Amino acid sequence: MIRSVAAILIGLLMMGGLAVSAQADSMPVSGTLTGTSTTTATSNPAVFDSSFTGSGVDSVSGPYTTANTSTITFTSSTTFISSGTFTDMLAGGTLFGAFFGVGTVTATGSDITLLDLFTGGTGIFAGDTGEVTVTGTSTTTGAFTGTYTGFITTPEPSSLALMLAGIGLLPLMRKRLAPGRQAT
Repeated sequence: MIRSVAAILIGLLMMGGLAVSAQADSMPVSGTLTGTSTTTATSNPAVFDSSFTGSGVDSVSGPYTTANTSTITFTSSTTFISSGTFTDMLAGGTLFGAFFGVGTVTATGSDITLLDLFTGGTGIFAGDTGEVTVTGTSTTTGAFTGTYTGFITTPEPSSLALMLAGIGLLPLMRKRLAPGRQAT
C-alpha cells in the first residue's frame, strides 16, 4: 500500500514538473499609418465624434487596413483627449481593442499621441494582446500620417491539459503495481 501511494506521489511530482506555467511570446512591432478622419460636432461644443479609416504597413504582418471610432474632448482651446475602439484587418485575421491619447492643436492641424491596447483578435491573432504607441500629425482636412512601435503577445497553449492527462494515467500505473503486491 505504501509503495503504491509513493508511486502515485512520484507520478504527481513528475507530471507537476512537466506542467510549467504557460508563458506567452512577445514580439516587437512597428509600422506606418495613414488615413482620413471625419469629425462631427455634438451638442457639447467641447466634444466631437470622430471616425477614422486608413491603411499602413506593419513590420511583422505586412499591409493592413484599419478603422476606428472615437470621442474627442477639448480640455482647453489647444489641447484635447481622444478615446475609442479600433479594428485592424490584416492578411491572417483581425486585431481589435481600445485606445486613448492626447493631442495639441497646431497651425496646420494637430499632433497626437495614442496608446492602442490590443484586447483580442481573430484568425492567427486569436487571443493576442499587446500595445503600441502611435504618434502622428493630422491636417485641418483630416489627413493623418503617423508611425507606431510596441509589442504583440501571443499566448502559449496551456500545460494544464498535459498535467490532467498525466493524472489520468496514474490509475493505470497503480494497476500495474498491483500484481506485485502480496496478499495479506
